[in-house]
Amino acid sequence: MVIHTPDVVVPPDNRILYFGRDRARFGFLSHFYHSPITLDGEGWPTVEHHYQAQKSADPRYGAAIRAAVHPGLAKRLAAPPAAPRRISRDSWFRRHGEQPRPDWHEVKLDIMRRADHAKFAQNPDLAALLLATGDAELVEDSPGEPFWGTGPDGAGLNWAGRVLMEVRSQLRSDGGLQRA
Repeated sequence: MVIHTPDVVVPPDNRILYFGRDRARFGFLSHFYHSPITLDGEGWPTVEHHYQAQKSADPRYGAAIRAAVHPGLAKRLAAPPAAPRRISRDSWFRRHGEQPRPDWHEVKLDIMRRADHAKFAQNPDLAALLLATGDAELVEDSPGEPFWGTGPDGAGLNWAGRVLMEVRSQLRSDGGLQRA
C-alpha cells in the first residue's frame, strides 16, 4: 500500500503542542480524535474510549463506555469514585459502588501504547500524518494533566506525547507504510 505523505508544516521550534497551540493542525494526535480502532475483536470510536474501558472487566461498564457519545463523556464515566465530586459526579464506578481495577496505575501506560499503535496502524491516513511530523517533539500541552500532558506548570511528564513519538518510531522501523 502506498500512502501519499501530506504536507505537514512543523512549527519553527520543532515542537508540536497539539492540545492547545497547534490543535487546529495537529488535533489528530489527540486520544479524543475520532479514529475507530479494533482491539481484541472489539471496536471503539476513539483511543480514549478504549483506554477508559480497560479500567474494569465488568461488561456493564464496558458497554457504558462504548455507548458514550463522545470521548469526554467516556472519561467522565471512568472517573474514580473517590475523586472530588466535581470530577466524579458522572462516574460509573460511583453510581454502581464499584472500584476500577486495582492495578490500573501499573498497566495504563501499556494500554495507551497499544491503543495508540492501533490507531495509527489501522488508519493509514493518520499514520501518514504522524510520520510527516518528522522528528518534531510531540507535546500534549494540557495544563490540567501532569501525567499525560505538561500540567499546570509546564513540567508534566507528557506521556501522551512520548507514547506518540514511540509509535511514530515504531511505524518507521516496521516499514508498514511506504511514503510516496
